[in-house]
Amino acid sequence: MRFIGRKKELAVLERMYQSSGFEMLIMYGRRRVGKTTLLGEFSKGKHPLFYTGIESKDDENLHELGSTVFSHYDPGNEGVRFRSYADVFGYITSKVKADKTGCKHLIIIDEYPYIAESATEIASVLQREIDHEWKSLNIMLVLCGSSITFMEENVLGEKSPLFGRRTGQMDLHPFDYLTSSYFTPDYSVEEKAMLYGITGGIPKYLASIDPALSLKENILNQFFDASGYFYEEPKNLLRQEFRDVPLYFAILNAIGNGYTKMNEIASKTGFDTPKISQALKKLEAVRIIRRDIPILNEKNKKLSQYLLMDGMFGFWFRFVSKASMAIERGYGQQYYNNTVEPFLHDYMGLVFESICQEYVFRSGITGEYGTTITQVGKWRGNDPVRKCPADIDVVGIDTVSKTAVIGECKFKTSSFGKEEYETLMDRGRLLQPYTIKKYLIFSLSGVTKWVFQQTDPRVETIPIEKLFADR
Repeated sequence: MRFIGRKKELAVLERMYQSSGFEMLIMYGRRRVGKTTLLGEFSKGKHPLFYTGIESKDDENLHELGSTVFSHYDPGNEGVRFRSYADVFGYITSKVKADKTGCKHLIIIDEYPYIAESATEIASVLQREIDHEWKSLNIMLVLCGSSITFMEENVLGEKSPLFGRRTGQMDLHPFDYLTSSYFTPDYSVEEKAMLYGITGGIPKYLASIDPALSLKENILNQFFDASGYFYEEPKNLLRQEFRDVPLYFAILNAIGNGYTKMNEIASKTGFDTPKISQALKKLEAVRIIRRDIPILNEKNKKLSQYLLMDGMFGFWFRFVSKASMAIERGYGQQYYNNTVEPFLHDYMGLVFESICQEYVFRSGITGEYGTTITQVGKWRGNDPVRKCPADIDVVGIDTVSKTAVIGECKFKTSSFGKEEYETLMDRGRLLQPYTIKKYLIFSLSGVTKWVFQQTDPRVETIPIEKLFADR
């Protein structure tokens, strides 16, 4: 499969590689986000020393890393074993010093946390080798890991022996909706949006989709067949990250079905609030959920919600978690036809909002709306006039000029009509003292004749095709 995206990241890696001295990059990000694939693409033609750590409590990593080092520098001596990591890195130093070509030596250690958790001395050993030798050599060292907490605390943190040695860091995130759409170029824009909604832009998930098949065929094959890749994926990920899997499964199931506040989650799952609070923090740390805080109402903690930030988890816990009996007995398609397909557009509501927010930020940061948008989000709060809760799907603000754009999103088969239009125009008053520069209408199925005939120059209708147009 062709390599898609990551142009900026590749440019950063290449710039570091082309420098004349020592470079140390720390790369991290959640599982399946494409770290190893990115490093593989970057490494092409560079003859890297590339080792991937394994989960082990003994010296297996030491022996395997040593074997990789010998194979790289001295292919005839693969059977020789190093006694310590100090010997491994010292041997690398001797080989780099002996090299008179002037070429950069690229050393990549993937899944570094697996090594460091069982060999706690490795960070100090690396620190000494960097300080005494490597900082004056033409080496590029990449330490990569999927354990975000470990990488942030034990590699980048102030208490780490490696603190201050890095020359760059890269926190790898999922693809945005536009980059995700390149995996299925022949899909309609509606299908591309839905695909983003069920994969969350995770490269591994997008690569598992067969672009030659329809979206429905892919969903049936991957989610609603017991042999499909996504059928067991959430459980597999939870087992890799947590010990008390039933607790986290219950929390995600609650959030996926609309229980988004801590007290609601505690009530739904039956676990006490302190336990839920700790579990939510851990789920945030591994980027399975996020705490959604409404824009311009950040201080009101009662308005915050917990949402699934991974589209695959969102789709799975909304639809698949309830269907295990039907799927395992071979009735996945029937279940999908009756219980999933009729509600796909409803499921896409929050996803479409996030797509539109991304579009507004990308457009607004360049001043397209007559103001420089630097923050985008969803507004939630109370309407003091109507004395009821209210929300605005898309709010982009310029904090300097106190101007804003607001938008309403509708991912439905019916057109955006008079009621939605009047609601959008009325909601602008809730953002005072911000002045509304633009009212944006995002609608999958266009607008009604009545809306089309309105002449307010501040109103702009943005068809879904425009969201997926390359800029």
